[in-house]
Amino acid sequence: MLKVLSRPQFTLFTSVLTRSLSGDSGLPKFRDVSDSLLDNIKSHGSGHYVQLTGQYYDLDPTLTRNIVLKVGNDLGKNFKPITIMDAALSMQESKTLTDILVDSHECRFLSTGEVDSVGLNDWSYGYMLNPYFAIFTPDSLILHQSTENRSLLQLHPRKECSMAHKVWMKDVRTVFVDFKDRPWSTQTLGFRLVGDQMDILTHENDFLSNYDPDLSEPSREELGEVMLNTEWIIKTAAQLVHVLRVNGNNRKISLLIPKVVQADQNPWVELRNSIWSDQVSVKLEKSKGSYIP
Repeated sequence: MLKVLSRPQFTLFTSVLTRSLSGDSGLPKFRDVSDSLLDNIKSHGSGHYVQLTGQYYDLDPTLTRNIVLKVGNDLGKNFKPITIMDAALSMQESKTLTDILVDSHECRFLSTGEVDSVGLNDWSYGYMLNPYFAIFTPDSLILHQSTENRSLLQLHPRKECSMAHKVWMKDVRTVFVDFKDRPWSTQTLGFRLVGDQMDILTHENDFLSNYDPDLSEPSREELGEVMLNTEWIIKTAAQLVHVLRVNGNNRKISLLIPKVVQADQNPWVELRNSIWSDQVSVKLEKSKGSYIP
């Protein structure tokens, strides 16, 4: 397996989010990445592959961490993630990687999604969007959309949910993300049904280094770090709401997130949302309205 080298370190300034470069990154060339990928795919054989991206990559803001997993021999069956590739790529290289996977005879199904890693930190959770929605760990599925009935969610036994459950999407009223009290290092994703609540996962975050218990209010650095390190769980919650609205035929499903990651309470979230909005506008202009975010 081809791995990126070096471990990044976050630097938060008070005016802009920036990333520090520290010497030679040791990153392999894309040809080496693609050659290694093809060799690994051939050795692991045909099946269901997933191309995932990480969150913020510090070594170079023009790059994004790309992880390729083989998750089984058939769609929705025998979910056993195996890491095929883990490398930092540019946007164009990432698109080329997708083409390589699609053209590969061994790749019977290709899904896309994101993992919760920041920089090169180990990832604990990921989600994939297509052809069905799923949330998983490096070892197993947590939740997935039924391949037999797209209006049904299946939750698998784990610490937060000791029994397997089937939930009809039409019965979900709210998707929520809940943080424990400051420093907000424990985050829970779940949903509420009529008369019931289910926790899907609990995310323990060890990277909130700017927390100062002597300050009654969080500093800008702390707010920025919270935004960075909760990015994945907020995105996952939003994606889950979209899946529930479309497949559960229920447009009234709401999303609840803590105030500390809302734009009117956190200037970094406001800045990020503005950047996202600008990027979507550019894509809409280039595609003349055909782009769907």
